[in-house]
Amino acid sequence: MKNLLKFEFHKLFKQKSFYICTIIMLVLSFFSILLNKSLANNPELNMAMPTVMSSLLTAVNSSNFTMICGIFIALFVCTDYDQQTIKNVYSRGFSRSKVYFAKYIVCFFSTLIIFATMLIFTYGISKSTFDGGKETGNYVGLLSGQFLFCIAYSSFVFAVSLIIKKVGVSIALAILGPSLIGTVINLLDAFLKIDDFKLNSYWLNSFISDLTSLATDNTRLIICTIFSILYAVAFIIIGYFISKKQEN
Repeated sequence: MKNLLKFEFHKLFKQKSFYICTIIMLVLSFFSILLNKSLANNPELNMAMPTVMSSLLTAVNSSNFTMICGIFIALFVCTDYDQQTIKNVYSRGFSRSKVYFAKYIVCFFSTLIIFATMLIFTYGISKSTFDGGKETGNYVGLLSGQFLFCIAYSSFVFAVSLIIKKVGVSIALAILGPSLIGTVINLLDAFLKIDDFKLNSYWLNSFISDLTSLATDNTRLIICTIFSILYAVAFIIIGYFISKKQEN
């Protein structure tokens, strides 16, 4: 497993898409900060000047993190299967289970690296862009929840990519999959017509708006955090058993 992880990490840092996707997210975050400053400087709009921390909280949205990171994961996972190079890995005696979890570990850490890079970059740019202004709130809890949300999203894309094994379809599902599931859940809510309970509030797509708001209470934060973890675990387990069955 150690040698397999070394191989996968070596491949990760040689993959151009890893750097290209990261740079795209940083550029989007940069322009979002400039746009927000420009809008706040317009007296007709009467907008409050953003703060460093508010920029950090909205960085996942402004950088299109989940979509772009999902595209990278789909590319990283499916390339071996599209190019048939995965056969070389299996021929070295590595089991399919080890390959599956080695790839997931690398995708987990790639998400962590990109997320941390985005936060550091956003902090540096916003610190030099905005004069100051402070807000109080549970920033650590919200940013931690955002990271777990991103891991859950990455786990979904990873599982889909290992099941589909085709770059184009996996990228399409990375972009549209969670929204399509959200639409189905919304239809179920409309059918059930339960006023004080909505299934959609427990699906991934509803989490990010709460995880970027200082108005989110601790109960909702805990729900978003716990369910993000549960979704991540569920996606990995489902992906593992389905992909394992495909090989049998």
